[in-house]
Amino acid sequence: MAVVAIDAGRLLDDSPFLSLDPADDLGCRGSRHVFAILEPVDDVPGVESAAREVLDLIHEEMARRGGQSPTAALLAAVEAANGWLCAANVDRPLTHRLRFGLTLLVARDDDLYLAQVPPSQVLIGQEGVLYAFPSLETWRGRHRLDETAQPLGQFPEIEPELYHTRIERGDMITLVSTGLARAIDLAPQDVFVEGDAAAVAEHLVGLIETFGVSDAYGAAIAVTAAGAGGGQHSQISFLRRAAEVFSHLLPEETARRFQSRAKQSHEALDLSPQGVHTGVTPVDAPDIEPGYAAPDEFAAGADQVGWNGPLEDDQDDAPVVGFSGSDGAFWVPGARYGVDRDAAAPEWDGDEPLAEAESDADDGEGRRTLSELLAAAVLALSAAVVGVWQLTVSRDRPVGPPRDDGTLGLPRLDRYADRPRMPDLAGVRSRLPRVPAGRLTGAVTLILVLCLAGALVFSVQSSRARAREAKIEQLFQEAVEFRQQAAQLTVPIAAHAHLEAAESRIQLALESGLDQARAEQELAAIATARDQALGIQRLTNIQLLGGVPAAPEGVSPRIFFGNGQLYVFTDALYRLDSDGETLIRLLAPEDVVGGEPVGTLLGAAWGDGSPVAFSGTAAFLFDPTTATWQRQPLGTFGTPYSGIVQSNGYAGNLYLLSPGSGQILKFAAGAFGQQPEDWTAGLAANDLMSAVDMEIDGRIYVLLADGRILDFYMSALDHTYTPSVTPAIRDAVALSAQAGRPYMYVADGENRLLRLTRDGAVVQQFMAGSGVPELANIRDIAVDDVLGVAYVLTDQALLQVRLPAPPQEGATH
Repeated sequence: MAVVAIDAGRLLDDSPFLSLDPADDLGCRGSRHVFAILEPVDDVPGVESAAREVLDLIHEEMARRGGQSPTAALLAAVEAANGWLCAANVDRPLTHRLRFGLTLLVARDDDLYLAQVPPSQVLIGQEGVLYAFPSLETWRGRHRLDETAQPLGQFPEIEPELYHTRIERGDMITLVSTGLARAIDLAPQDVFVEGDAAAVAEHLVGLIETFGVSDAYGAAIAVTAAGAGGGQHSQISFLRRAAEVFSHLLPEETARRFQSRAKQSHEALDLSPQGVHTGVTPVDAPDIEPGYAAPDEFAAGADQVGWNGPLEDDQDDAPVVGFSGSDGAFWVPGARYGVDRDAAAPEWDGDEPLAEAESDADDGEGRRTLSELLAAAVLALSAAVVGVWQLTVSRDRPVGPPRDDGTLGLPRLDRYADRPRMPDLAGVRSRLPRVPAGRLTGAVTLILVLCLAGALVFSVQSSRARAREAKIEQLFQEAVEFRQQAAQLTVPIAAHAHLEAAESRIQLALESGLDQARAEQELAAIATARDQALGIQRLTNIQLLGGVPAAPEGVSPRIFFGNGQLYVFTDALYRLDSDGETLIRLLAPEDVVGGEPVGTLLGAAWGDGSPVAFSGTAAFLFDPTTATWQRQPLGTFGTPYSGIVQSNGYAGNLYLLSPGSGQILKFAAGAFGQQPEDWTAGLAANDLMSAVDMEIDGRIYVLLADGRILDFYMSALDHTYTPSVTPAIRDAVALSAQAGRPYMYVADGENRLLRLTRDGAVVQQFMAGSGVPELANIRDIAVDDVLGVAYVLTDQALLQVRLPAPPQEGATH
């Protein structure tokens, strides 16, 4: 079991609107569990404390009524919660009423009972099928409570929707708030039927981040106990698999016919005027199958009316899709109870049919025409198919009062029948002519079987091809619809969510066989719509200057300006020549300075009029008058430095950003050999542990991995800026800022460049256009804000980018 909760954007371990029993033995014999989720309709004072009171009251009521039937206990708990809220609302103004949606689940043994009051959402995954209460489509475009809904606390009378199913090992129950339900509807839902609670929780967290849900909560409950769903259901797993195999081999129309029983079965029932099964067996009803035992609730005199609901005269024989709510039909009830085939056979006037058939066969003395032989073969093959179908596909149950499970005739999803029933083929065999075995008979039968098999295979393949094409077309049309809806939205995050959903539909359609050219055309349209919705400008002037050597492991490469020239630091320190195509090496690890090899360099920066580089124990300063490097010892705390992600020089001082210790270390000018000062004195140490870059222009700006920018001045944290952009920054990698210029620039893992004002407001976001090098795997950037030129260092190359001019003053994205 896993819980996900987020409040005002902060991830929490629990929610006051959730109440969950431990689910280790969920579904086992003798187990009892209660799970509940509340959804506040209005954000009013005291809503969290009221939610806790309501959940405690529900638990007390369920415990007090433990001896009653589950449905009676459910209804009593819901009525008690509603009564408490109505009483609490008497002294509250109308604008501060306490109203809640509720989903209450009660599990007894392997039976699961569900009561629901809108607004609320629960998902149940069983055998690869996802059932949603209510349908996820309910929340499309809806952000307020439906006027017809009656949440807890609104009226003294409450009528919850009730459902029942049987749970087995591998089932998944997911309770979520309606804000999360909207996001679930827009994303793939396979994870909700895979039985992994941790994977569901991780998926929900991903949806929260992707769609920017600020307040949401939910729980994933997996049925994992070894004894869950045991008993006779596991004894026919082989037959169930065989039934699925045979149903896939049949044409779609034929499979639907075989999965429904003949109408004569219902015509043989003598239903009461109310059209419901009751706990009393009619006098003329067939006997109950041997071994049937009424449950404890029946023996205790519990309510026995309404087992499976009314069976109308004009109702079809196939399992009926039914849902008593107003949100559409989606819950599949189980098979109806069939007639008892062991009932006494009717009497016949005259000779018995079997005797007549035998007499006719004796008169012919084995002399049959070819048409009779073919008819016999067809009847024999039909009998075999009917027999296999009866053994594997048919799920009929004997006529009789159903088990008193306390469902009050609720819609339900029945599992497979408890045991297979042998078919009675006496009527078929009695009508078969007696055919002598011979080569001609065998040859004709073989040819007939091969013809039928070929026709069956062709029909199955055609049916599957049509179904696949229909699925592809449906996914494609859904993608087009999501894209068109995004174009009409004015909120960037909502438009982005719709476009993500459209892209996922195209990917699913591609996996199913969508034409590649058609997919690429729609993906291009989605990309264009995304650029328009998010205000992304595509860069068309990107030049590849050349490749660069890779930096050693543990060393952060960087680029920086000095005296109008660009310096590149990777495995060594380089300067870009004036032709813009050649790197001139200035200092390398194998060079000897001060009588010793330089060793592995950790970083470099522009110092007081010249570049400065450093290793774990020494600093190297360039003397422009002699064009030589000078070694100076670097003050340490006993061990060489490592893990330095950025270095900057300012006023002769050297600043090192050390995320490992959460510090900015300052080496004073001319005193590099002394131990550095902890410039922030422990301030914002936790944030600095996630720092990725730093710039200094009198103030120190530190970029964090989540996109936030810390603004320090005089060793104090002055401001924290969070750029507001869609999609949000989750993997910031580089920061560039020039003294005296109004803009800063940020690069992130989405291959974007963002132009920001000094207070963190997003002005523009840029991405590479078509036909130019990609801005992929960015390691550092350096932007000349005056010339509008950005240099981008990737893990393999150096790029030059011409940036569009910023918009007029005051216009931001």
